[in-house]
Amino acid sequence: MREAFMECFRAITCLKTEDLDIAAPPGPLIDILTAITAGAPSFNLEADGKISFNAPQGFKVKVDLIQVGDGCVKHLFETEPFLGGSVASKADLLRLRAITVVDRGGEGDVLDFLWLWSAMVREGQRLPWLDKEDLDWVVEAAVLCFPVVGKLALVAILDNNNSAIALQL
Repeated sequence: MREAFMECFRAITCLKTEDLDIAAPPGPLIDILTAITAGAPSFNLEADGKISFNAPQGFKVKVDLIQVGDGCVKHLFETEPFLGGSVASKADLLRLRAITVVDRGGEGDVLDFLWLWSAMVREGQRLPWLDKEDLDWVVEAAVLCFPVVGKLALVAILDNNNSAIALQL
């Protein structure tokens, strides 16, 4: 477990953000908290319950642990292999970031959404079938981020399973 945790640390320390979310089932989240409370090097448990560490780039990174199945992360459609584990697909990250763009609209949220969008387009990735709630979040975020061509930009990354929805946009 310690090796996996340190691999995770090495992977996240190359980030350029002061905020990081880790979504996982309860078991791995408990393992992470246990490792930190046992004194994992470079990590701290803050008074607000967040995990933090000092990134090599010279800033403090706050980590939120989010349980998949509760709250904002009901499910993940796809995962991609990463260092012996897995991470959410870009499509899932875009879908989840759409919620924060609409709810908070922070500059970082918008930049993340735009980066994920462009990465999906560049790599020829498509959004999987979305239920009405997920689609509404993504449509609203697309319109906010691409005021003139939001819905058209959305059609560019919709999967064939969403073709009926695309025609309604």
